[in-house]
Formats: sequence, C-alpha cells, structure tokens
Amino acid sequence: MNFSEIFIVNGIGIFLMIFLLVTRIENTKERHLDDRIFDIMIWLTIAGCLAEALSFMIDGKSFAGNRALAYFLNSFCFVGTCSVGFLWCLYMDLRVFHDISKMRKQAKFLIVPLLINLAMNLINLNGCGIVFTISEDNVYTRGSLVSVAYIVLFFYFIYSIFLVDFSKKKTLNIKFFHAFYFIIPCMLGTIIQGTFYGITLGWASVSIALLFVYIQKQSLNAFVDSLSGLYNRRYMDCILSKSRNDALPLYGIMMDVNGFKQINDTYGHSIGDQALRIIGKILLESMPDQGIAIRYAGDEFLLLLHTDDEAVVKATMQLIREQADKFNATHSQPFTLSLAMGYSKFDSSTGNTEKFLSDLDEGMYAAKQLHYQQSGIDRRKRDKS
Repeated sequence: MNFSEIFIVNGIGIFLMIFLLVTRIENTKERHLDDRIFDIMIWLTIAGCLAEALSFMIDGKSFAGNRALAYFLNSFCFVGTCSVGFLWCLYMDLRVFHDISKMRKQAKFLIVPLLINLAMNLINLNGCGIVFTISEDNVYTRGSLVSVAYIVLFFYFIYSIFLVDFSKKKTLNIKFFHAFYFIIPCMLGTIIQGTFYGITLGWASVSIALLFVYIQKQSLNAFVDSLSGLYNRRYMDCILSKSRNDALPLYGIMMDVNGFKQINDTYGHSIGDQALRIIGKILLESMPDQGIAIRYAGDEFLLLLHTDDEAVVKATMQLIREQADKFNATHSQPFTLSLAMGYSKFDSSTGNTEKFLSDLDEGMYAAKQLHYQQSGIDRRKRDKS
C-alpha cells in the first residue's frame, strides 16, 4: 500500500473540513437545526479521515494494543459512514420541507438501517468476522456481510434523491439542494474504495461532497431569512410566478404579530428578534407538508399552501393559534404572542399577485382590528404596531 498517498488524500479531506468549519463560523450568524446537523457531519468526516489513515498505518504492524485499536478504528469507519448518510437524509429533509416535526418523524424510520449496521459492528467485535476480521498478525480482512454496510449507505443516498423528487411533485418548493452534489462524489469514492482495497477515497470524497453542498447552500441563502429560518419575499415571488404558470391550486395565510412594537419598545430589539424566531418555529411546526412559510416583512409572515381545500387552510390557522397559546402558557419569555391572520385563494386564471397579496392584507388587517376591539384597546391611544 502507498502510505504517503493515503495520508495525503485523508490529509486533504481534513484540511477541507477545517477550512469549512472556519468559514462557517465566520459567515453564519444564526445556527438553525440544519446548520448543527451539517456541523456534525463535518466533525464526523474529520474523525473518519483520521481513523481511516490510522487503520491503514497500523495494518499488519505488531505492538501492544494494535488488534484492539484496529477493531475500533475500522468499526468507527463503518458506523461513521452510515451515520453521515443518516444525517444527510435529515439535513435534506429540513432543507426541502423546512419542517422540524416532519424531520423528527422521518428520523424514527431512517435510524433503523443505521442501528442494524451499528449492531453488526458491535457483534463483530467478538471476532466473529461478519463485517471484518483482524488476524493474529493484525491484518485486516473483509467479512462475509461487509456488503450490508454498503447497502445501508446506498439506501440513504437513494432516499435523499426520493426526497427531492417528491418535493418537485408534491410541494411548492422550487429551490432545493440537488442531492447529486453530495451523492455523486460519495458514491464514486465508496465504489472505488470498495472495489479496490488499499485505495482510500471514502472519507475524502465525503469532504469534497460537503464542500460542494456548502457552496450551493451559500447561493441559495439569498432565498432564506437568516433570523427566522423561513423563506423570504424573493422566494415568495418565485413561488407565485410558478403558480401563475403552472395553475397550481394555492391558498395564502397572511399574519401579523399583535403588539410587536410594544415588545420592541418595552424589552428591546434583541427580545423582539427572539419573538420572531419563536414565531418562525411555530409556523414550521404547524405547517402541513404541502405548504411553505415565509417572512414577508418585519413582523409579517405568510404561509402558502398547495391545496384547493379551504378546510386545510382553516385547520392550519387554528393549529397556529393553538401553538401560540401553548407557548404563552409554558414559556419563560417576558412577552406573549398573538397573531392576526387573514387568508385568501390565489386566482391562477388571472395570475394577479398584487390582488392576491392585497386580499391577504385586508383579511389580516380586519383580524387585527377585531383583536384590538376585543382587547378593549382604543386605536386613537396606541401607536401603530
């Protein structure tokens, strides 16, 4: 084996990941769940590059503890690669649907193949050789069921492709991560390393794939509001343009935070920003699969629902109210949340987006007026919120 080549390849992988971590720290102000998942994949890749290089270095060498170390390093490589595949699917789910609750439900299903792989590697530690064996001479040999690890990894690759395909057909999303930016480098590296033992490309290919994904993510950040984690108005314009051209059935729910100016004036803008983050989280948890959430402007938000059923719209509004009430009853923040909401159906036959947004605004304004009337607030004695 060419050890210098092995160290160079994995060294490049580590360098790319450290560069990526430094760049992300400098450029990322808000850390959302998908950012944290991406960071975990980076750290796993660094550890994987180190483990893979060390496993090749000690293969066939004799020193105290070599065999145990070889078992640990190779087991980590097998479990680590499948863990990255699992995390990639969760990351893709969040990027495509922006729905944390949906991602958590999918995680219960997606973790099963990873647990199977983990169990096999734990059993393999007793020397049965189902995944790999380390001989008395400390030489690594692949086991009879080593292909299971590759099957699990390719399952995760295929699943992420399915997510993107589903997004195209069933949701409003038009900007998403092309799964192939990640999958093609990883598949090539896995196939080459799996076919030709002694060539180390697996973890290095993951580092290249993550770098590709990060570059693409930076270009798509123009469509995401960094504070709330929701899409922004630019993305809304793209969606409405698509709906006009494709004649998609579409409803919108416009909402405004009641008394948001008072929150800012009383507690400061940092607390006001925290309120907007919480609202973003509430909307993501309340949104059905066929919808997207948008921060429209300031403290105004918009949900676009790919549905022709008005009952779905009303049920979504009710769920948002319930989530806000739940927050008010359980939170430790100094403010309470109340949302004025109005809804309207997009007329795809005319494609008049201005009228659609005007109707939404009127409905929301009427709800806001009703809120203040019911609260006994004299509009003449309060500032515009």
